[in-house]
Formats: sequence, structure tokens, C-alpha cells
Amino acid sequence: MIEHGRAVIEIPLESEELAEMIRSALSPETGSAPSDRALAEVTVRGSVLVIQISSGDLTSMRAAMNSYIAWVSASLDTIDAVLGQNP
Repeated sequence: MIEHGRAVIEIPLESEELAEMIRSALSPETGSAPSDRALAEVTVRGSVLVIQISSGDLTSMRAAMNSYIAWVSASLDTIDAVLGQNP
């Protein structure tokens, strides 16, 4: 893949534990990218989830960013739902 663009998304979360849970939930997505047009790496820095995306074109960059943001949102909603049922 020829890298034409790079984006870094930093999402501050309530705790390092929560950031690690989200990173773990996203790990299957980073391990088996659906396309070679965009690659992503998800790491944790303290309580901040860091998503780095490299892409060969703007279209794949936008698609990857939208996907990762949606997966983070869905993961947070799921965690909230589970914790809400078991306070």
C-alpha cells in the first residue's frame, strides 16, 4: 500500500481499564483489515484510546475513520448496557 494520508484519532475515556477494553474489542478489526487500502493501529496511552489510520486515498481514509468511530461508539454503548444491568 502506498501511504498518501495518515489520521490519528484520540478518544479520552474514563479510565485506562475502559480504554484497554475498547482496544481489545477492536483488535480483530485491526488484525484482518477488509482492504489493503487502509491500515489501522489501535493503542492506549493512559486513559486515551489512540487510533492511527494510514490510507492510500481519501475515500478509504474516510471509510476507515467512520468504521472505527462507529465501532468505538457501539463498544461503549454495549459496555454501558451491561454495566447498567449489573450495578
